[in-house]
Amino acid sequence: MFTLKNSFLSLCFVTSFASYSAIYKCEIDGVLTFSDQPCSDKYEKIEVNPQVIKKRPNANAKPNTDSTDTYVKSRQLKREIEQVKARIKKLQKDMDAEIREVKNMTVRTANNLYGASRSEALALEMNAITERYRGLIDVEQSNLARLQNELNKLNNSSATNQGDGNSHTQELNRIGSYVDMQKVERQIANNDAQIKRLQREMNEEVAALKKQSGNANTNLAGAKLQQSLAQEMAAVSKQYQIKINALQKESEILRSQKAKSAAPKEPAYNGEGY
Repeated sequence: MFTLKNSFLSLCFVTSFASYSAIYKCEIDGVLTFSDQPCSDKYEKIEVNPQVIKKRPNANAKPNTDSTDTYVKSRQLKREIEQVKARIKKLQKDMDAEIREVKNMTVRTANNLYGASRSEALALEMNAITERYRGLIDVEQSNLARLQNELNKLNNSSATNQGDGNSHTQELNRIGSYVDMQKVERQIANNDAQIKRLQREMNEEVAALKKQSGNANTNLAGAKLQQSLAQEMAAVSKQYQIKINALQKESEILRSQKAKSAAPKEPAYNGEGY
């Protein structure tokens, strides 16, 4: 129970009870009294509605969410790009597996019409398989180009907006750009190495078929076999070329990314915690 002797202090005291739902006003021995509980038989209950005083926001303050949003979107785009690349690789593996299965099921007998017919049938099946997978891979290549283009625009916009940042932020941005470009260069080099490997494997497989064709008899059956083997060589070349083209397109996208980004200088370590 609390006793106050003037109306000004009473008002202040009522305010201090803002956390309560009600205040009780009483008069005891001629003294005005306020309490959080009934203080006499005759009291006046005063309902209190607590008011929360909110800090007025600064009209000039602007929440710094742009960099966070850019970072989150950039990570999402990079994840989607890696997912597309993984799907392209899986399609290539599935194509190779189907063609390998067809080859294992196709028994060819050299130097006769039956062997020629089987070789021709194999070439037709290989072409059908490669054409089907070519369409699927082309769709994913388009998705890859679109996502990479979005990421390039996002990175360029971010670099422009952060150009007036402090030196620490600018240095971190340079480090990030430098690391990204190093990764791009490694990927391009890796793609070039894979292309050379695929070309070598293709040449070896075609050379084996040429050797078989050269051993064909000089008669009608031999001529038919040579023709069917030529079709098989073309099918083999198409199978490898689909994979080579996928790598070349990916490298073109990466080179475009590198060309559109300002060539970052290697950041100099100054011993300040970078």
